[in-house]
Amino acid sequence: MTLNPNPYQLPLLPPNTIVPQDDSLFISYFNRLYEDIAFAVNNKDASYFEIPITNTAVNIPNIANFGAFIVCVSGATTGLPCITAALSKASSAAIGDVFPLNFQAGTVAPWVAATLTISSTATNFQIAHSVAATTGNFNIRIIGTQ
Repeated sequence: MTLNPNPYQLPLLPPNTIVPQDDSLFISYFNRLYEDIAFAVNNKDASYFEIPITNTAVNIPNIANFGAFIVCVSGATTGLPCITAALSKASSAAIGDVFPLNFQAGTVAPWVAATLTISSTATNFQIAHSVAATTGNFNIRIIGTQ
């Protein structure tokens, strides 16, 4: 069995660089180095982003309306509920499947025993929590195919 090299090249900074000896090449050298750094940094996954969540289900931002995803959600501060779920949606016009992998209820007032719920409509994945008339700030991380 032969393993083929990975055909998908991720943006990486060069491991080293050769500084040109010709002074007239310095400007183009630094421009190219800056482009390499910018390309590598700008194409990295954002680790997470913060969103407000209420007890009314709303569309999860920055997630496609079809594909396969792992979604991790936790409070921006301690004591809020958290959830990790697998989401699958084969068509942008069909209800998707949501499978909670793990969750933990909130532990501080007013979040004691509160939970997060991820659901699917025919067009989007949605999220809400179980505390009435309360908005919480939550960090969300999406790992997915789209």
